[in-house]
Amino acid sequence: MATFPLLALLLGAGPACTPGSEFEPPLCPTRLPRVTAIRVSAQGVVLWKEIEPAFPCRRFRLNEAHVRRYLRDARQADRAAVHYTLAESNCAVRGTVRFADGTDGQWQIDRYALGWLDRPGHARMTLYCRGCEGAPWGQ
Repeated sequence: MATFPLLALLLGAGPACTPGSEFEPPLCPTRLPRVTAIRVSAQGVVLWKEIEPAFPCRRFRLNEAHVRRYLRDARQADRAAVHYTLAESNCAVRGTVRFADGTDGQWQIDRYALGWLDRPGHARMTLYCRGCEGAPWGQ
């Protein structure tokens, strides 16, 4: 009985992780509950103050629809693998999210579609959305 989830995954009952490559970490489904509310609390955040970004961070702005799409399309990645395969931007947007199961979370998304999600009782989830690069996406 303990092998049923593995068997179901192998038989295609759920999406599996991608294998990753030299330029992209393995990406796994997030299996997050449905998003019911998004709040954008900080636009154009400069992440590393000692490094002057080539791109003016104040120009990186996301709205609720962008964040909903990101959380829908993003996949979970290992933080170490992300460090070795993806570029990270010095510009980010931050906010909060509420899920259909009543839980809340805090998120951050950078200009290169790399982000994280913190939810009480869960480890920080590192996220990446292939196809969300650029700012803003989804228009």
